[in-house]
Amino acid sequence: MLKGVETVAAKIDWTPMSLAALLTGRDKKITGAAIGVVSDLPCSLLDRIGELNLDSGDLFFAWEIASLAGRDLGFEKQRALLLLILAVQAMSVEGSTRLPLAESGHFNRILKDLQADDAEKAVIRVILGEAEKACDNPSDSGLAGIFGKPDHYRPLIFDHGCLYMQKLHAMEGRVGKLLKARITSVTMIGAIKPAVDEPEAVTLEEALREVFATPPTVGFVQAGLDEQQKLAICKALSGRITVISGRPGSGKTSIVASILRVLARTGRSLLQSVALAAPTGKAADRLRQSVTGQLAALEGAAEADLWLIDNCPPSTTLHRLLGYSPRRDRFWHNERNPLAEKLVIVDESSMVDLAMMDQILRALQPEARLILLGDADQLPSIESGAVLRDLCRSNVATKEKQRVVVLEKSYRAREEDSAGKRILEVAAVINEGRFPGEAGSGSALATRRGVSEILFEGVEHLMPGDEYQRAAFLTRWYELLNSRLTDLNERLSVTYRSGPAGFDPENTAKLKEVLDHFEQFRILCATRMPAGGAGSEEVNAWFFRRWLEHLKKEGLVNGSPHYLLGEPVLMTRNDYSLRLYNGDSGLVLNVVVESVARQRPAEPMAVFPRSGSFVAYPIEALRGRLDPAWATTVHKAQGSEYENVAIILPTVHVRPLTRELLYTAITRAKKSVVIVGPQEILNQGLKHSLERASGLADMLG
Repeated sequence: MLKGVETVAAKIDWTPMSLAALLTGRDKKITGAAIGVVSDLPCSLLDRIGELNLDSGDLFFAWEIASLAGRDLGFEKQRALLLLILAVQAMSVEGSTRLPLAESGHFNRILKDLQADDAEKAVIRVILGEAEKACDNPSDSGLAGIFGKPDHYRPLIFDHGCLYMQKLHAMEGRVGKLLKARITSVTMIGAIKPAVDEPEAVTLEEALREVFATPPTVGFVQAGLDEQQKLAICKALSGRITVISGRPGSGKTSIVASILRVLARTGRSLLQSVALAAPTGKAADRLRQSVTGQLAALEGAAEADLWLIDNCPPSTTLHRLLGYSPRRDRFWHNERNPLAEKLVIVDESSMVDLAMMDQILRALQPEARLILLGDADQLPSIESGAVLRDLCRSNVATKEKQRVVVLEKSYRAREEDSAGKRILEVAAVINEGRFPGEAGSGSALATRRGVSEILFEGVEHLMPGDEYQRAAFLTRWYELLNSRLTDLNERLSVTYRSGPAGFDPENTAKLKEVLDHFEQFRILCATRMPAGGAGSEEVNAWFFRRWLEHLKKEGLVNGSPHYLLGEPVLMTRNDYSLRLYNGDSGLVLNVVVESVARQRPAEPMAVFPRSGSFVAYPIEALRGRLDPAWATTVHKAQGSEYENVAIILPTVHVRPLTRELLYTAITRAKKSVVIVGPQEILNQGLKHSLERASGLADMLG
């Protein structure tokens, strides 16, 4: 029972001791009552809990909270209370921070999902009414031990017509307070002065003038920074928080590079207190590569730019920046031990959940500046909260209090890149909830009736008539993947050598070619779980079987290994000791590790890119944290880009399939997108927008 007490304490932020005191002497009674209530629940509800991504632990946790009301509540009310708590939990698992209690919307939907009948809904309403009264008169009801007002410390909190878990309510309030303090505090541009001990330093106005006159242009068609980009740069240097939202190719990286160039001119010592970070290792690497690539492509670079190229701040993951300790499950940096950095730039901020934003804000010094970059129209974080979207929708985005800059233009596609332009056009139409190709959409979505018609250019929609045509598409994709690198079998059969200092330049160059090849192609799915052949696990299983047949035919494998040579892999959990992070992608290759003491025999190892080189780890060392990555969920692909993307739609509508998911999936591609699935399923996805219930936007207004 103590383990259950600790579980409840961890989830609602109470101490185990206080809960133990409440539950002392009632272990057997609680367990017996729980069995009575739970065993009386219909099997369909127990199944439905799984479909809502809740498990038996969540059910036990809900009962533990419900039991705090005491035994006098009565069977019907106990069961209704249990359903209500499960509803709040289900909203949290979906990514919301609260459950709105209005009759329409989330409340009715969640109760319907939990299969509550009209009688149970009526009892739940009675429970809510009694609970609100109990908040004012705690002695009148056992519900006072469960429900409270915003200034109370209870498992469930009433606030603004919504019901929160206490931990999320406290966290959302803290984040709102910290954000508001930053929003209302403005440090004027003139406050940044040239460093007195650096004679080459210039004023901020002079630095801005010079940087605006010589913008980076790598990969872009623009002749200079547009007005919104200039506004974003100035705001980033004049306030304690700036939010910059824009779709892919809108010039967010140009803004980061320009800010660093300004600081290199006003005082190089300032750059030593700049941190570049992102939620995942892959996104952090992309940020570093994009920024350094733009700096290296500057025409007629000034001396300050040349210095910056050699001294550009490194990028890192947010967990590493904040000093997360997996053993202690806490962060080294917080309000008592803040970050030394005076400017923190976070890319892919749409992936930052409420808990991580809480950690970032608490770890910043009061005078430090925070710049959040991202695309507010993309999928929000997997965990609770949609901070970037809330910031962009709040009063902070108004002209009177503007700390948000939305970039409208896109510079990703050159004039001759018609395929890239079509991808952006279709993405824009989908973002508006319209079907690409309909009258007035202005976008070109090419419809393909058969697999042989696919050109792998722009955006194409294959409407398979049956599962065999979907399999035919996977076969075509498989053949395309194999044909784009002519000596693929030779590259897979070779043994790569890693010495004490890692891979030498020759091996590094070879590894880059083969990993870059596999990173050009990615299949994206709405869900990981089985979905009529359209879940990422099902697609990966199909490719595994096909690839195994190929390797056996080529004599590159014996038996039935768990991972195959040339198989793309993805980290599913962080491993801080190995500096591998959730979302990092690599490839299985034969590697021999040589050291001064001994040489290990060659074995299949997972090879990952790292800071311009590569690292290799034995498969066994990563077991349980490694997944195949021929196909991934769209969520896992956030922060990544691929030349060619295929989106496999399920045969029936599933809840994760939303407008935001489709928009995010399409914008992962640079050259081609193939959407595979029925038009009615695509239409249903376009009609469903991902709405998260959150109070943050209202707090910031």
